[in-house]
Amino acid sequence: MTQPQARTTRRDQVADAALRVLGESGSRALTHRAVDSAARVPQGTTSNYFRTRSSLLEAAFARHAELDTPPEAALAGVADLELSDEEALDILMVVLDRLMDDASRGLLKARYELVLESSRDRDLLESFKSTREKFLALAEALVKARGCRTPSEHGKQLLVVMDGALLDTVPGASTALDRDGIRDLLARQLKTC
Repeated sequence: MTQPQARTTRRDQVADAALRVLGESGSRALTHRAVDSAARVPQGTTSNYFRTRSSLLEAAFARHAELDTPPEAALAGVADLELSDEEALDILMVVLDRLMDDASRGLLKARYELVLESSRDRDLLESFKSTREKFLALAEALVKARGCRTPSEHGKQLLVVMDGALLDTVPGASTALDRDGIRDLLARQLKTC
């Protein structure tokens, strides 16, 4: 039996549209009017929900984090896992495959637009740090589950390597690693622990 999907609220609709604008046109194109158009809502709707550009960026970031972070229920018991290198690698590749999928390319671009914006917006930076801590905890749990004795250090390294691999795919350059190259890179990273 399939679970019914949660109903998308108008706020989510607007935040999703903000992510599309960021992913398709960059942060300079993020205006209330552009988001209204992308969301196919009457003009003024976005500013009714998010009065400032900063609050619109916060909403886009929160929505991105919601879409990108596994639900808390799915994370229960992660700390108790025992994984082989191959199992850990398979988990990492499932995550990266989803993020690198052509259908997710816009969301990935929006992620990096938001990262850059967080370097200029103190409130957004705080949201970024909080979300980053959740991803770090997952990376630490994964390396610990495969027997790493220094999960804090190696979790950070794994997160940086994954970010680099993802960022390298964004422009679609011929020098970007293919899926097998990324898998090999992650396998080498896991072996350092």
